[in-house]
Amino acid sequence: MAQKFDYPKSESELRAILDSLYKESSECFQRGERPSFKGLLEIISATETIVTAIHNIKANKGSRTPGSDGETIETNILQRDFDEIVTLVKESLVNYSPKPIRREFIPKANSNELRPLGIPTIVDRVIQECVRIVIEPIVEAQFFQHSYGFRPMRDAHMALERAKFIIHHNSYHWVVEGDISKFFDNVNHTILIKRLYGMGIRDKRVLMIIKAMLKAGVMNETKSNSLGTPQGGIISPLLANVYLDALDQWITREWENRKLNNAYSRDREKFRIMRKTSMKPAFFVRYADDWVLITNSRDNAEKWKARISRYLKTNLKLTLSEEKTLVTNVTKKPIKFLGFTLKMVKGKSKSGYISRSKPCHERLKCKVLEVKRSIRKLRTIHGLKSRDKELFLCISKINSQIRGMIQYYEAATFVNIELAKYARNLRFTAYKALLKAGGKWVEANKVNNLTSIHSGYELKIPAVTINDTVIGITDLYFSSWSGINYYKNPKETPYTYEGRELYRNRTGKKPLRVRADMLLSTTTIELSKWALKSPIYNTEFVINRCYAYNRDKGKCKF
Repeated sequence: MAQKFDYPKSESELRAILDSLYKESSECFQRGERPSFKGLLEIISATETIVTAIHNIKANKGSRTPGSDGETIETNILQRDFDEIVTLVKESLVNYSPKPIRREFIPKANSNELRPLGIPTIVDRVIQECVRIVIEPIVEAQFFQHSYGFRPMRDAHMALERAKFIIHHNSYHWVVEGDISKFFDNVNHTILIKRLYGMGIRDKRVLMIIKAMLKAGVMNETKSNSLGTPQGGIISPLLANVYLDALDQWITREWENRKLNNAYSRDREKFRIMRKTSMKPAFFVRYADDWVLITNSRDNAEKWKARISRYLKTNLKLTLSEEKTLVTNVTKKPIKFLGFTLKMVKGKSKSGYISRSKPCHERLKCKVLEVKRSIRKLRTIHGLKSRDKELFLCISKINSQIRGMIQYYEAATFVNIELAKYARNLRFTAYKALLKAGGKWVEANKVNNLTSIHSGYELKIPAVTINDTVIGITDLYFSSWSGINYYKNPKETPYTYEGRELYRNRTGKKPLRVRADMLLSTTTIELSKWALKSPIYNTEFVINRCYAYNRDKGKCKF
């Protein structure tokens, strides 16, 4: 039976509706049925959904990137009248026709090829975010539990941990390293819309809006897109997961989620029985279009590779790259997965092997070169009138890049050994770049920035004094294996109370309080404008004061 929902009148009601969508979708899926939801456009076009979408986009650095109309969120949303913006979004959703996207090309990692990015206008980004907010809980409830890319409360470390766990605990050492050729460019729109309909998006108005998003043309080009999802679009990662979920479900039906005549309380017991049959073991881990399949023999790995190639070609109109899709024995050679290399080496365990992971050499080298380019910009700052400010901002950016590399690769057991290979060279590059600005060698525990990191080290790093404050450029040497278990609890989700609590306990992050949406009432907004009569009381003021009210607990700060 199709489910319908009323307009949400507050952020609390919106959250409750999203939780209901997730619950109904999950319960149907567990019964072996497909849900059916109509009336979704009413939720998408609600004022509270639009405000939430604007907040989400505003928090993203990409909001400052102009689309094909040259507008950013500052100029085209936040500085305009609140009612005008809400009306514009609502009217745009009727017979929706997105403007052409702006195409940019960025270099691919470890390749001389360029990756095309499609950048929609800021209004189209708000509409995409409104749609994503509402359909995500429906499809999220049905996704394969070991798909990790572009999903809430999941990350690449969890995918790597899952692969390590399966290889180690099952002693399965044959891995198919999957690579789908130009996946984002070859998504078939008809198949994708059918997938969305099959997963419960039965509001045809919403499906037509998504179809229009997919077919949006490119600025300065006359034809519309007949294939692909534009990388750079807010909704594209979610749609990519919807598309590839067909592959997930097909593979896992054969092993991980296989239905047997007898019920087993534990998967371990079920797999023990299945190993005695002629079934071909297959544990699947996917992060966006990057995936690995783990099995027990070379013969089975080759058969799975051939089967997947046929399935992709026949059912999803995609091509498996024969050149990049490898069959590897991880006791002989490492696999590459999500910027890491993973190999099983002789060690003390029941199987006789333990896992060893490292940052992928090619990917790491590219990251280091990016940091070097940022460091060299320090040489141009000397002599500028605002030298101190520019110097501080540039050093802060460099430190963010270095710490970002460390935090990503700290899941690798050999992170300190691999990063140390580049540390000395990067350190001296930074020292030379700071010389003209008065740079000196200073012990890390004596600089005044990143004290939580630097306080434990006496290694000398390049630093400069700005307004009596010693600011140092941090070091790749300050890294170590985190030792954290990145196991993903499938119950952790933003769409249930239990899931949110699990996330809070794991990360220590408290959820944001819901907006004081009574401040968004038309009467209150109009009274504010009439009383204050100032252009500063724009969309940014209206949507931010709801959170400011929570922050100040409803009390005047003056």
